[in-house]
Amino acid sequence: MKVGILTSFYPEIHGGAEASLAVLLDGLKRLHLDPIVFTLARRLPNVNSDIIKVGHFGRTPKFMRLSGFPGLNSILAHAISKSLRKYGIDILHLNDTYALRAAAKAVDDSKIPLVLSFHNNLNIPYTSYSIPFPLSSWLDFRERGVLEAARKCSVIIATSKYVAERLKTAGLSPASVKPIYIGGAISSRSSPAPRPDHSRIRILSVGTMQYHKGFQNTVIATKKVRAEGISPEVVIVGDGPYHGKLRNLVAKLGVTDQVKLTGHIDTEELTTLFDWCDTVVVPTITPEPFGRVAVEAMSRGRSVIGTGAGGLTEIVDDGETGFLVPPGDSSAIADKIVTFRNNPHLLAEMGERALAKCKAIFDEEKIANQVLDVYRNVAPNA
Repeated sequence: MKVGILTSFYPEIHGGAEASLAVLLDGLKRLHLDPIVFTLARRLPNVNSDIIKVGHFGRTPKFMRLSGFPGLNSILAHAISKSLRKYGIDILHLNDTYALRAAAKAVDDSKIPLVLSFHNNLNIPYTSYSIPFPLSSWLDFRERGVLEAARKCSVIIATSKYVAERLKTAGLSPASVKPIYIGGAISSRSSPAPRPDHSRIRILSVGTMQYHKGFQNTVIATKKVRAEGISPEVVIVGDGPYHGKLRNLVAKLGVTDQVKLTGHIDTEELTTLFDWCDTVVVPTITPEPFGRVAVEAMSRGRSVIGTGAGGLTEIVDDGETGFLVPPGDSSAIADKIVTFRNNPHLLAEMGERALAKCKAIFDEEKIANQVLDVYRNVAPNA
């Protein structure tokens, strides 16, 4: 069985879909399947040579790739078909939706199955993500085209049950939609560090700096906690368009001594911060399709304070592995931080349960086996 995995941004960008792809590839290799990765991204100098570039699409602006290669789909489909023939691919697995329309045409020409990983939210207006008109309208239009092209896929792997239900509600065949926590594949080969003993509670938030990610509520919660006589240490990791406004908010609220914004950091530094913190806050305002940061925290034995919407409700067991709070509710976040500060035994107990759940559900080998079963079902004779 020769599987090709097509990705629009890996390894150029290391977002949630790309980070989980790296872990999935490792898991598949451990199961003696070595997929060929086709990328539409720019080749980086230190990238493994097994990653094959498709044409010269890495030169296209990021906006065009995010928009689904408008005006280039026929050219892209031809380039994908050429790569599929050259490497004798039996199954094409698309890691994101950006090149879906071109990929659907390419596999139709090649007469092979198409598997799609669906990491996106669905039927939520792009204005909810603070994307201005007319770009938001264009992306809403693009989503309708994505759903139409998705009907041509043999299997759509939904990154959560939440996404799976939204796909079915949107009219996709229930038989073709399979929920697998593909966005949460975690390597568990390194043991988490014990939670350090210290007097101040340590809070971590991680993600792209956008308004809808809700990091402003972590900052506001810090101010509220300080009013209770508690001085937490808060680190917020990530970069993006909201970074400057968030920094201004930290200064305006007078919590610069408590809140540190690191910008982007590498994976090793991030792991160190997961081990440094007591709990991780995932304060997204809009529903997360999945919520990989929460799983990464749990894999280090840390509890999570997350919003009770979308995929996070499948990751965080309220009162067991962390707490779920209403989206946009900084007071609720502050209340849970105070609860942890006043009941430190909960941090250890919930952290242990979080790690156990992570090993049971999000382990890379378990998820790789589920994906391999999909491949075997769509191409039993390959």
